[in-house]
Amino acid sequence: MFACLVTADFDGAGWDFHRVGSAVGCCLRRLRRGHYVVTRVCSRPEHSFVAAIAGAATTDLPVETTGMRKRVEDLRILVRSFVGALPRDAVFSHRSALIVHGLPVPFLERSDVRAEAVSPHYPSRQTDLVIRLRSLDTEAVTSVGGIPVTSLPQTLIDVARDCPLDFAVAAADAAVHQGLIALEDLRVYSRAHPVRTGRRRIDAMLANIDGRRETVAESICAVRFVEYSIPGFEPQFVVRDQHGRFLARSDFGNEAAKVLAEFDGAGKYYLDGQDPHRAFEQERRREYALRNEGYMVFRIRWRDLFRADVFLKIREAVRRRGVTGD
Repeated sequence: MFACLVTADFDGAGWDFHRVGSAVGCCLRRLRRGHYVVTRVCSRPEHSFVAAIAGAATTDLPVETTGMRKRVEDLRILVRSFVGALPRDAVFSHRSALIVHGLPVPFLERSDVRAEAVSPHYPSRQTDLVIRLRSLDTEAVTSVGGIPVTSLPQTLIDVARDCPLDFAVAAADAAVHQGLIALEDLRVYSRAHPVRTGRRRIDAMLANIDGRRETVAESICAVRFVEYSIPGFEPQFVVRDQHGRFLARSDFGNEAAKVLAEFDGAGKYYLDGQDPHRAFEQERRREYALRNEGYMVFRIRWRDLFRADVFLKIREAVRRRGVTGD
């Protein structure tokens, strides 16, 4: 669940502030006051205590990433550091709860890299931890691996209330797709737990959930279709040739306009140990076959999901081809 080891107990090992400081930037990274992340196995003799921790069979070191993936990994580590340190009656919630439940954090701004919790008695706002004041009944709280956390349906409802729609839909899609919760069960839970604020945001999330979507990117893309009033796209769209033979499965397809939208993820041509050049050639031939069947194919990259350009082009293509049949 947590891909690192966090420790603050250096006093017992005879470390003073000077020795800790010498390891920071080498094999330690300061996480928050009194807490440090072991980042790698260090060969320097004066850092042997850290090396012993890093090299242990039970230790998973942090994943070396950049950008948004790094922010998510940093949040995962930060949440780990607060396990056992939350105030009484507080439980992890929102993005932190998604991590505890094993669900993706769809995207993350730098300002969002902080642990989140809810409590009926102890609201707090710190640099690394925010605790919202929320009432909690027995259905709203659970324990995952001994970690106190909002239940899965409560987590998704909280995310819908306090996060953007695309974020909330992507998290809920993942939960439904993985079979962790049924959409109807989430609706029933929502009706049984009315809220004073955020009802429209919750209803918007519920109206846009579709467990057929397989990735966060697909979920965000589907929300963009709604936001830009682009109709008619179905997920996991199967394309067959004129003889009815299977040709391809596309992330999204509009049958009436014969327009396809596919997400180009990082590492697309390196999956399953494939030779990237061969995989690229197969993809090129596949796209030619789709175009020969009269389909227009739009390739969407991660950064395109947060820009209007490609979706305006898709909308215009659907409008023109849906009317003229070109």
